[in-house]
Amino acid sequence: MISPERFLKEIQQPAKGKIVALGTIPADYVSGRPKVIFDGEQAASSRAYPYLANYTPAQGDRVELLLVGHTWVIQGKII
Repeated sequence: MISPERFLKEIQQPAKGKIVALGTIPADYVSGRPKVIFDGEQAASSRAYPYLANYTPAQGDRVELLLVGHTWVIQGKII
């Protein structure tokens, strides 16, 4: 279970003022919208994030995310 402090951090300041973030799709990802381990974090996000149609998420992928409105959108795999 996520702590109230971390939940508020993710809602209010998901990237500390940044609009682009990097992360990794966790090893337990199976299908659907993936959670992300943002760079600098040890655990996967409590939220699952949408992704662009031309990208298919996979376990261990390094991804770039763009802040759109109040959420992140996975732009694709970094190769």
